[in-house]
Amino acid sequence: MALEVYWGSGSPYAWRVLLALEVKQLDYESNRLSFTDEDLKSDEYLAISPRGKVPAIRDGSVTVHESIAIIRYMEDLKPEPTLFGNDPAERSKIWCSIMEIMNYIEPNILDYARTIFYGELADKKQIAITAREAIENELTNLDASLKDKDYLASDKISAADIVLYPVIPFLTRAAMKENTEEVSGKLRAIDDNYPAIGAWCKRIESIPGYENAYPPHWKE
Repeated sequence: MALEVYWGSGSPYAWRVLLALEVKQLDYESNRLSFTDEDLKSDEYLAISPRGKVPAIRDGSVTVHESIAIIRYMEDLKPEPTLFGNDPAERSKIWCSIMEIMNYIEPNILDYARTIFYGELADKKQIAITAREAIENELTNLDASLKDKDYLASDKISAADIVLYPVIPFLTRAAMKENTEEVSGKLRAIDDNYPAIGAWCKRIESIPGYENAYPPHWKE
């Protein structure tokens, strides 16, 4: 039986898993869910993902939720090409990068994007500006680190790249919405303001199968 993958279009967490599947070239059965209680809160899905969120996978009797845990599970299913490194030194760099993304970059991006996508921006403008300033600081550091290397933590694509990449287009999509100029700053032109990040994004986007992972409703 093929690996069953449950995902939602536009979720950066689901996108991570779909990207990893393409890099690993694993066969899977795709189950696209809508962001409704009918899909996410059904008894059948809660048995797979107890918090009712995407992504999740089912592999026979095994179920895994949380995107990074899923990617790590894939590594055990198919060790090559490796996403978590070949030796302790490389693995530590990859995990340090993942933890920095989760602790310092991702939370601010989510704070920023949520005020634009899901709230009344006029009421939460300062939250968006504060988050944007923190994001700009992180992107400045990230851009500097990518000037002399192709990938975040290895000489080839790793789990760190797959964890970070989807939140960058998600961020850009928020920053480019109408009437957000006052709170968007440099985020409206990431390729221009952070050229090394822009080049890194293009390397990720050149992955064979990248289009299979791209959020389908963003193409509409």
